Amino acid sequence: MNPLVSILIPTYNRPDYFEQALKSALAQTYPNIEVVVSDNSETNATELVVQKYQAMPGGSRIRYVRNAQNIGPIANQQQALNMAYGEFVNYLMDDDLFHPQKIEKMMAYMLQYPDVTLVTSQRRVVNSKGNQLYVPPIGTFKLLYPKDTVVDGRILTKRLLEDKTNYLGEPTTVLFRRKDLVEPFGMLLGRQVYFAVDLASWLNLLDRGRGVYMVQPLSYLRYHSQQLSQHEMAKTVAKMDVETFKNFAVQKGYATPQMIKDFEKQQEKKNEQPKQQKSNQKTIQLIDQKLLQDTVQKTFIKLVSNVKPSVIPIPYVKQNGKKKKKKKG
Repeated sequence: MNPLVSILIPTYNRPDYFEQALKSALAQTYPNIEVVVSDNSETNATELVVQKYQAMPGGSRIRYVRNAQNIGPIANQQQALNMAYGEFVNYLMDDDLFHPQKIEKMMAYMLQYPDVTLVTSQRRVVNSKGNQLYVPPIGTFKLLYPKDTVVDGRILTKRLLEDKTNYLGEPTTVLFRRKDLVEPFGMLLGRQVYFAVDLASWLNLLDRGRGVYMVQPLSYLRYHSQQLSQHEMAKTVAKMDVETFKNFAVQKGYATPQMIKDFEKQQEKKNEQPKQQKSNQKTIQLIDQKLLQDTVQKTFIKLVSNVKPSVIPIPYVKQNGKKKKKKKG
């Protein structure tokens, strides 16, 4: 019999997005799942959505609890995990979506490799209306490997720490083995992480085994203005986690205190370079504007045609099958 997989949906005041997420969970081709919903909402709108789907065929797979009061996002995620019965777990944030074969494809690796503690994949980004957005393959969306790859946990952890980038993705993206998460979700060596909650647990899991990176996108991350990561205080909260990750790196032998100090000095020097590039770019733009009013415009263009100032490409948004530049601001 296929092992039970718990799909956990912690939710708060998003009944419309939540319903879409719930539908994607129930549409999984993997045959043995349960859906655990931990509801922080202030109204019963989400509860009514749950009741509707519980009354449908297969609705008995849904287990639901509504908190008497808002316990906060981190406690809500941890509560959902405490409620889970599954040997394997995959969070599904209430505004994200699963590919129908996500659990099935990831479980194939879990069953094949007993020492694998987590499986992740590439993911795609959608907007508030569910339309896919083009996101450059850089930063957290960088393609780590050209094909599905089983990776030693320490090798993967080293890369995450050195690049200071969560290549593995958000809670929605990763399927993990329940017994290998030895601390509550979002804790790292006894310390609570407040922003990069997911990364804390991925490091925790990789400390106990290998990971699998899949190239096929199997989840959809939704970008919208109500995301916690888009909140004006997000950067401030993220700074609270820095010491926790430094402590992990030292305790687990990935770095020494001196190595961290040297690395931070290098980063400070790198951060000074974009300021100069921005100043140079602005100067070129001012010259360009001046010469546009002059009869020597063509001569100027010829002279600077080989000058390529360092600029960040503007993201593109797919609309009606075409690529369109996203307006700044």
